[in-house]
Amino acid sequence: MKRNSKKRNNYFISDEINKKTKEKKNFQNYSLLKINQIPIAGKHSILSALNNKNRKLHYLITIDTNFSKWKEEINKLKLKLAIKIKSKEEMDKINNYKSHQNVILITEPLQRLSMNEFLDQHKLNYKTPIRLIILDEVTDPQNVGAIIRSALAFKMDCLALSQRNSPQETSALIKASSGAIEKLQIIELSNMSREIKKLQKSNFSVYGLAGEGENDVYELENETGNVALILGSEGKGLRRLTKENVDSLIKIPINAKSDSLNVSNAASVAMFQLQKNITKN
Repeated sequence: MKRNSKKRNNYFISDEINKKTKEKKNFQNYSLLKINQIPIAGKHSILSALNNKNRKLHYLITIDTNFSKWKEEINKLKLKLAIKIKSKEEMDKINNYKSHQNVILITEPLQRLSMNEFLDQHKLNYKTPIRLIILDEVTDPQNVGAIIRSALAFKMDCLALSQRNSPQETSALIKASSGAIEKLQIIELSNMSREIKKLQKSNFSVYGLAGEGENDVYELENETGNVALILGSEGKGLRRLTKENVDSLIKIPINAKSDSLNVSNAASVAMFQLQKNITKN
């Protein structure tokens, strides 16, 4: 009796595993997404992506009643882009049951620059100092998206991310950037210490934002040369080697009753100070 009961349990478990595997395969096929394809959801994010000539587009998905509206938008931009009609339920599955406003754009992640490529682009620009913000293993896509949005608002020239322990471009990150990711160059860093030294050799002052900094963030507004500003991860802050290689550590004075600022808020404060005396179009 015990043996038969065990057999029946094994069959039951096996059936459940097969069922879950089948459902997973069906979802993967159903999504229609291939390798290196990502969905962008929401009207504002999609319009920003459609206006970006550097964005590789595949097709747009919407519901039947929105077809004419999006066809008109695509025609205005003189784009050749297929529109596929899906039900709201189908779109929910494609976007992993996250908000999409009945429209999803299937595209590819934007190409990121190397530090050498970025510096080569700006080598002959002597009119205004270069402003660069670097994230040292900031992992939360909402925070990274928000920092990208602020970086564009405060006229940074570029944002750099660690190759490891940084979020890939996703619908959530794009949405958090509120379209700014389409207008701001992104650098991917292979080795933080080496890239810091490379910036210093290219006449950059490199600052790290840390609670133990000796100088206040106010001093950034007096900077007239090229500046790179580095912020650390949400929990640990800047890594040891990063702290050792920067020119100076700076801090944001806050209420003693408060432990710290969210990394995206801290980035906004620092970038605001950094751009005060710089006029850019």
